[in-house]
Amino acid sequence: MKDKDINLVKLTEEEYYDKVYGCWLGKNCGGTLGAPLESGWGKEEMFDVWWYPELKEGGIPNDDLELQLIWLQALEERGLHIKARDLAEYWLDCVQYNFDEYGLHKTNLKKGLLPPISGYYNNYFKHCMGSPIRSEIWACIAPGLPNVAASYAYEDAIVDHAGGESVYGEMFNAALESAAFLLSDKEKLLEIALSFIPQECETAKAIRNAMKAYREGMSWKEARNFVLHSSYSPIAQYSPPNLGFQTIGLLYGKDFGDAICKAVNCGYDTDCTGATLGALLGIILGRDGLPKKWIKPLSDKIITNSSWGGIRNVKEPKDLDELTKRVCRIGRKVLSLYGERSFSSGSVEREKRSAVPSISFLENSLRANEDIKRLWHASPTKVDFDLYTVLVSVDYLNDPVVKVGVAKDFQVILKNLRLAKLELEASVRAPEGWRIEPHLVRTALKPGEELLCKFTVKVDDIKALDISNRASLYVSIKGRPQIEEVPLVFLAARRWLISNVFEGEEESSLEDDPDPCGLNENWSIVDFSDNELKIEENFRGKSGTIYLRHYVWSPDERDIRVGLPSNCPFKMYLNGKLIHQVRSEGSLRPNYAGDGRSYVDARLRKGWNQFFIKVLRRERSVQAHFVIAGSSPFYHGFSDLVEHKLPWEA
Repeated sequence: MKDKDINLVKLTEEEYYDKVYGCWLGKNCGGTLGAPLESGWGKEEMFDVWWYPELKEGGIPNDDLELQLIWLQALEERGLHIKARDLAEYWLDCVQYNFDEYGLHKTNLKKGLLPPISGYYNNYFKHCMGSPIRSEIWACIAPGLPNVAASYAYEDAIVDHAGGESVYGEMFNAALESAAFLLSDKEKLLEIALSFIPQECETAKAIRNAMKAYREGMSWKEARNFVLHSSYSPIAQYSPPNLGFQTIGLLYGKDFGDAICKAVNCGYDTDCTGATLGALLGIILGRDGLPKKWIKPLSDKIITNSSWGGIRNVKEPKDLDELTKRVCRIGRKVLSLYGERSFSSGSVEREKRSAVPSISFLENSLRANEDIKRLWHASPTKVDFDLYTVLVSVDYLNDPVVKVGVAKDFQVILKNLRLAKLELEASVRAPEGWRIEPHLVRTALKPGEELLCKFTVKVDDIKALDISNRASLYVSIKGRPQIEEVPLVFLAARRWLISNVFEGEEESSLEDDPDPCGLNENWSIVDFSDNELKIEENFRGKSGTIYLRHYVWSPDERDIRVGLPSNCPFKMYLNGKLIHQVRSEGSLRPNYAGDGRSYVDARLRKGWNQFFIKVLRRERSVQAHFVIAGSSPFYHGFSDLVEHKLPWEA
């Protein structure tokens, strides 16, 4: 393999095995280095670690690696043409923990939403690190084929990050690591990978700022502050600065250990930056090129979170050798399918090699093609259904939410996939009590032709709404086999009662009865589309106090974790009892597990429960979400709680 050859680069089968092994080994090193330092909130201060803060044989369990074991299993079981829809099922089959975006998108899946809208709707964390950290599997099965790797990464990322910077982060990492199987020039690799994401996105900005700092002679610490202050977020998992920190480690690192330490010492999502950079350097250096000082203490074992149930139903490899062989088996198939070349047949077991087969790649084929660039503009609210005769795309537009008395628009795009003209009809079948306009669309489409159909649904009676509402699009094509109906899923808005704004911070008479009944002149009905409580406009830019009521019907008694993740002081009552109070302002982190400030463990009774909340606005604009999740250890989201109607409307 020669970097100086700008036209042709070779990868031998021996190198392939060695680099895949090095990838997983390096990822374990970087993840183990950074895991003890990770926190939910980013800090201005940097770390100063130059060795593992905590050392265990096999390393520290990390979702960065184990999610990719699941994707490997998906490839083995479902084949090379897996899509986001396939991976969504493995999320529900195998992943028990619900960190940030993981939990929010899984609740969407349970309510019937499909990718990509499952990763877009009601997902505060779609710009976070959950997907950029799982890029290696796609690079390792597509060595030297960054367009293929990035396409896989896109399908992976949109399940839980659609519409977010994190999609670009995973595509960038997958392309970077795939190209690293052939090249070792760091700046050339970065420029290649940058061609796979929009140049104006925040991820590209953070990476280019790291490169700019390096080229202008800033110290690595100065580069860190330059990147952070240009792409700031208080949330440590916000992906753009972390991609910048990863780049700092790559460019400024004098060797493997120095590089992963500098990336981790930048702070924020330390296990992720360390693990990704470790994996990248493991690909470049190969297993044999990694320093024994860093790899020997970890051995070749794989440690996961299956011991406490974090993942389940996973065919875990016993060691890195088994993992590498399984990945290489898939990789040879991908190379044959997409690369139009393959290694000669035979085992990848290194001790059995004699003549070493290789594959040649054109270096100028490593940059993003037009298919990749089209993905940048794909709508995160549009779900595609390939029905062989036609491609049907359903675009929910802003969100999939229906509010009583408010028209909800959505679009259907029909595309003729066949070689002949098609005559077809399309109609929507909705739940009883729903109004649909238009009732029927008739059209004729030439080969390759598309038609955009605009539909509107409206529900006037709250009794016609459920938590999740299933409709279907029926397409009939003249002279063609019957095709399946396309599922449509609409969620009901969350119904709240809200008071007028009271001046100052003193208690109102409303707080004399924190478990009121019915609806009177003190309260107005408002429907929110998701967990976010958009109440700032009620304050009209002034300080004051507002009260909210929310009814939740539970089919049984259950332990919950409930919170009002917000930046403002508040009180929360459940069924008339004060369960939580926050007197200070803070930062927003609306996940399921909690933020150390805004959440409390409580218990829902069977039937109706009432939350009564006091929110105080001072100088800052109010940001607040309302979140209910299951109890420890999984903090899963619920799909069976009624939050869209009031008891007297039921």
